[in-house]
Amino acid sequence: MSRSLLLSTLLLVPMAQASAATNAAPVAGAPGSTCAFVTDQRATIPKSQDIFPVEITRIDGRSTPLDPRNRHVVQPGTRTLTVTDRIDPHRLPGAAVAQIDKMKGLEMQRAYKPFTIEVQPGVSYAIGARLLRDRLDVQSIRDNLYWEPVVWEQRPEACP
Repeated sequence: MSRSLLLSTLLLVPMAQASAATNAAPVAGAPGSTCAFVTDQRATIPKSQDIFPVEITRIDGRSTPLDPRNRHVVQPGTRTLTVTDRIDPHRLPGAAVAQIDKMKGLEMQRAYKPFTIEVQPGVSYAIGARLLRDRLDVQSIRDNLYWEPVVWEQRPEACP
């Protein structure tokens, strides 16, 4: 399997399966690194694959500090992120946009999802929201099941 095909297969794994995928074919971390990074900002998110930005609001139960790069240093191991989607409303049918706005307005806590990832040292993980187009019905939107958090990119990055 080519590296790009393997990478695209790994990066679009739902978070429930991400730790298994990360363990199956981990990205080699930067040599000598003792930390890792998670980010909700990268220059080119693969929107053509229905992957959109998220906002990481908590890491292991702690609010994320303000960082203009939205790149958070974490220790290797199992980390739980809390994220909310930033799906471009122009990519959604009008009725879905209205229902999502209603859900977020009434029960904002429902708009957040926990996301567990196995972090390897010396690796930067880009987190995104995969839009599930087959779940844009009223009940799925009400239950916040129209998207799922994913790791869409992994790359070596040395600790500061």
